Amino acid sequence: MATKKEGAQRLLDTLESKKKLKLRLMFALGQAIAVSACIWYLSGFWQFAVAAILVFGLLIQFALERMSNSIEASRIQAVSDLGWKEQHLSDEEYRTRIEKILGQ
Repeated sequence: MATKKEGAQRLLDTLESKKKLKLRLMFALGQAIAVSACIWYLSGFWQFAVAAILVFGLLIQFALERMSNSIEASRIQAVSDLGWKEQHLSDEEYRTRIEKILGQ
């Protein structure tokens, strides 16, 4: 059983991770496009580049889904550790409540 401060810190970390998720997605897509462009340039066949994009897209999709599920599970666990009954508040409402608990 976690303390309220640990639960609040976990929820704060979860909200920060949720914000970083879009940036990580864009970075991964950029890498996939760059590697596919290199494959196209080096092989001379655009079909290999398309295949690489499809494979990288599938891997990125799996990673994004797994990270999203992990973030959501962490948020649910943190909210239950804090003893809050409201499961679906906005991020700003969570942040104001966390600031009261952490005394920031």
